[in-house]
Amino acid sequence: MTRDLPTLADRYLDALLARNSHHARRVIDESLQAGVAVADVYLQMLQPAMYELGRRWAAGEVNVAYEHYATAVTERLLADLAARMEVAPMGGRLAVVACTPGEQHCLGARMVSDFLRAEGWEVAELGASSPAGALTELVDAERPDVVALSTATATQLAGARDAVSRLAALEPRPFIAVGGQGWERGRCPDGADLLVADIEALVDELRWRFPPRDA
Repeated sequence: MTRDLPTLADRYLDALLARNSHHARRVIDESLQAGVAVADVYLQMLQPAMYELGRRWAAGEVNVAYEHYATAVTERLLADLAARMEVAPMGGRLAVVACTPGEQHCLGARMVSDFLRAEGWEVAELGASSPAGALTELVDAERPDVVALSTATATQLAGARDAVSRLAALEPRPFIAVGGQGWERGRCPDGADLLVADIEALVDELRWRFPPRDA
């Protein structure tokens, strides 16, 4: 069994395009058995495969039904993989993770939640298309350390900016991180503290900004 991650990502994508969920799962299971780390399965296999599928959908090469099918298969796999990484919450840190208003693609937010739980964070995961008002009310009530917002499609940036603006006006103000392919790289939106290019960069940033309180 190869441990060449780009090749494994291609094999996973091929299984999705062939509508063969059994083979897709076998690619992941065999990769883990060969010693591929769970984090690498997330970031070097599943994420690139889904990015490529999204590119093909945007180019009209596959229809939305295939994209929905692939997402459903990947979500089921993530549920199993997350259990391998999750640790009990420690250090009294709370993160709210949500997709911005109108954003229906929530795999990225799901992965962020899983990686934060692996770091011992308590995570309130809100899922797809969180309305800006309701999101702000929850954050105001729960007082999290961090709010991480995902926007995968550029057409949803207006709602994302509205959510960021409302959150930034809270007192006390949470640390606001935004990410996802919808954002232009290198241009952190007004009100946000961090625009992250990838999940590992977010985890590294939060690790030193918010060490466990009982450490």
